[in-house]
Amino acid sequence: MDVWQEATDNWSDLCVAMGCRRVRASGALIHTYPINRSGSFYNSVFVQNARSFAIEQVERAYAEQKLPFAIILPRLKDYEELANSLEQLEYSLAPPWMLMTLRELSGDSNPEVSVEAIDRSKLEDWFELQDAFPHAESSKPTRLEMIRKVSMNNSTRLLLASIQGRPVGAGLLFMKDHVASIHMIATLFSFRRRHVATTVTLDTIRRSKKKELVWLRTRRGGTGEKVYTKIGFEVFADILAYTKTPQDEDSNLPPK
Repeated sequence: MDVWQEATDNWSDLCVAMGCRRVRASGALIHTYPINRSGSFYNSVFVQNARSFAIEQVERAYAEQKLPFAIILPRLKDYEELANSLEQLEYSLAPPWMLMTLRELSGDSNPEVSVEAIDRSKLEDWFELQDAFPHAESSKPTRLEMIRKVSMNNSTRLLLASIQGRPVGAGLLFMKDHVASIHMIATLFSFRRRHVATTVTLDTIRRSKKKELVWLRTRRGGTGEKVYTKIGFEVFADILAYTKTPQDEDSNLPPK
C-alpha cells in the first residue's frame, strides 16, 4: 500500500467535504478556499508524485485567484529532490508535523470520560473546544462554516467527550472507503493529564470498523506523539509544508 497516496486521498476528501474546491493537477491535488490563509484544510497542495509535480502549474492556479498556499509533501527519499528545489525557489519550511499510522491498538480509556458522536445541536460545544487553541481570529467564521459543512457529510463523525456532563474534549473521525483518519483532537487545558485525548482517540479507532489504514498527524516532539505512540501508532514520515506566505494556519497551532 502507498500510505502517503492513500492518506492524502483521504485528507483531500475531507477538505472537499469542508467546502474546498479540488483540482487534480500533475502529481498533486490542489485545494482552494476563498480565504487569505494557507493551511491543512484550505489553500494547500498535496504532492503525491514528486517526479510529475509541476510547480509552475500550482503557482499559476493560486496566482489566478490571488490566494496564498502551502505545498505539502512527506520527508521520504522519493521527495528529497523536490524539497531541495522548493528551498532553492525560496519556499520556507513551516514547523513539521508527523503522519502516524495505527500498528496495533493498545491503551486504556478513562472510565470517567464519556464520548458521543454528536449531531448539529451540539456543534457549538464541539467548536468551542477547538477554539480553545489560538487560531487567527479573522478565520474563525470560515472555520465554523467548514465544520458545519463537514458535519453534514456521511463520512464524518464529530466526537464530544464529557466528564459529569461537562464537555472537556473533542475530535473528528473521517472514514472514506478503506481509510480512516483522526483529526482535531482537543482537550481543555484544565482537564489534561486525565487521559481525555487518549479516550477520544481510542473511541475514534473503535468506530473506524477496522479500516485497512487508520492515520493521524501530530507535531513532532509534541505531547500528542507520546499519547498516540502509547495507543499503538507509529511514525510513517514527517509532513513538510513549504510556503512563501507567512499566513500558514498550522504554524500558529501549539503541539497537541
